[in-house]
Amino acid sequence: MSTEAIEYCRFCDRVGECQCDADAVHPRFTEGHVDPETSNGFNPVLWARVVRNDGPIRLDPVSGALWEYADGVWFESRDVVRDRLPLRMGRNYRRGAVEHVRDRLVAEMKRDREYITPDQPDTRYVSLPSGLFDIEAGEIVPHDPEVVATYQLQVEPATGSTPEFDKFLTDVLHPGDQDRVLDILAYLLLPGNPGQKAVMFSGHGRNGKGVLLQLIEAIVGRHNAATVSLQELGTRFAAADLYGVPINIVGDIDGEHIANTGRFKQMTGGDTVRMDVKGADAFAAKVWAVPVFSANQIPTSADTSHGYLRRWEVVEFPNTFDGTDTTLVDRLLAELPAITSKLLRHAASRPFQIRESEPGRKAHETFANRSDPVRSWLSETELAGFTERKDAYDDYTLWIEDGNGKTALTRNKFYARVAAVLGDARKRRGQLGWEFSERPTDLTPE
Repeated sequence: MSTEAIEYCRFCDRVGECQCDADAVHPRFTEGHVDPETSNGFNPVLWARVVRNDGPIRLDPVSGALWEYADGVWFESRDVVRDRLPLRMGRNYRRGAVEHVRDRLVAEMKRDREYITPDQPDTRYVSLPSGLFDIEAGEIVPHDPEVVATYQLQVEPATGSTPEFDKFLTDVLHPGDQDRVLDILAYLLLPGNPGQKAVMFSGHGRNGKGVLLQLIEAIVGRHNAATVSLQELGTRFAAADLYGVPINIVGDIDGEHIANTGRFKQMTGGDTVRMDVKGADAFAAKVWAVPVFSANQIPTSADTSHGYLRRWEVVEFPNTFDGTDTTLVDRLLAELPAITSKLLRHAASRPFQIRESEPGRKAHETFANRSDPVRSWLSETELAGFTERKDAYDDYTLWIEDGNGKTALTRNKFYARVAAVLGDARKRRGQLGWEFSERPTDLTPE
């Protein structure tokens, strides 16, 4: 082992001739050089500087993880010291060095407040391979590590026409819904979720919703997307999977009943949630990934509140195709640069805005009715005039058993749901019930 002496400035933590006004580690500190001032020939201060010299590193003060920056994007890298140090120490490397160097790096970053906030992305920019897309200006500017960009689109936008994409949207959507869907797709490319949105693609069979999910995933990048189902969002490790990522994509979810929507509303509402991380300490932070699902059958939900239903942008795919067009996906993928450009321009003209449409309103009404089987039952039941509560419940359970829901509510929960629509039960001839001839025709929840 070489023991060549390297002069060390304790004021600027630099090697070689003091360079307190310089930014780079002294070039003479290379493989084989050690600091003879330490008894064991190892100085974590110097090696921490060498690790830093390989690229920006910052500390997430919430999770305790280190993040590194490369090619215009920050990404969590808990093992960044373990990955970099052996290459720099060469034959002098030993495993115990990693923890010493990491401890030194963390201490320096805490002292200098060199932090990164993955739960608070910079909503002014989208990282692209060639630079940062300035959303407000609608132009690309150079990459900058000071911008908290935790994902990068995988497609470089290019000006061009998108005839296949335009025709595809016309073929698979209701007339009049194309502009709203473009708003939704543009929203999904942007950092953050200020509108507190979730997206549901609905429809039976080969109808194009899976193809559109493929396009979204191809633009954003599979490694930038979480894959947590709607039913799993309330589980222990789900929130950590969504931390710092822009989107959560799951296709073909089943219609299983959603018993608890609390975590879903927290994660889409910008609330701080507990993150349980396998092999690491738990922490609390915000999630901003936009949940995107597709379903043949919309899941029923125990929550039919406005706070739950208002989050959903529902897109109905009404048409069924025979699957004979086997080159459709390839033709659409060939247009990805132009599609990405179209969506980014759309985002710049209407950042984070999603307009309303009549097909969208109807799709949301269907979603709300399906989410709440009681409302759906109310829209279909043949009950008329005054009906006692117990008779209404019997009619409802028969409707459920005919395949219109998963599990019947208990009597008391059923009575509460009906009362939310028809008002409190009234007493007639000594029995509580409702006047079904007075039920509203529009049962979309308020």
